[in-house]
Amino acid sequence: MARFRALPYAKALYAVVHDQDPGRVEAVIGELERMAEALAAVPDLLRVLTTPMVSVQTKTAILDEVLDSLQMTEPARRFLHVVQQHYRMEHMRDIATVYRELVDRAKGRVRATVEVVGELDAEQQRQVAQVLSEVLGTEIAAEFTFNPELLAGFRARVGSKLYDGSLVGQVDRLSRHTLTE
Repeated sequence: MARFRALPYAKALYAVVHDQDPGRVEAVIGELERMAEALAAVPDLLRVLTTPMVSVQTKTAILDEVLDSLQMTEPARRFLHVVQQHYRMEHMRDIATVYRELVDRAKGRVRATVEVVGELDAEQQRQVAQVLSEVLGTEIAAEFTFNPELLAGFRARVGSKLYDGSLVGQVDRLSRHTLTE
């Protein structure tokens, strides 16, 4: 339900930023995520911004202070004030997620969660993302997580598909194949 409420806000922001300053479309993702993180990190902030017990003027002043401290640009500031005025601040994480999805779709990019056995440096991460991009024929934005249970290799989830190149996955496939013979 929250994504349903987030979609019109994310679409409106994307349309405005894309029309006014297309080069800022990606940067706004970070601004939305910073606001969502601030609300998650300080639950009292969300309570103050959503309670009817606090005046609109006080909420606006508090929001302005938060936006100043987070160094928000003007398009994000205006948008966050609209979100506040429409009592949707509790949906900020979903708005940020949906906005990112809209940007990814417009850029022809797909998100992937890649599990790896050990830490990869930036170059290794780039290489893994490049291999996935080549295999799938689309740009991949990869998020890497650590999973020592894989033993070796990696496992990537792209949308609803799982690509398992881990040693654990290979052993599992081998054992299933052996059992069916």
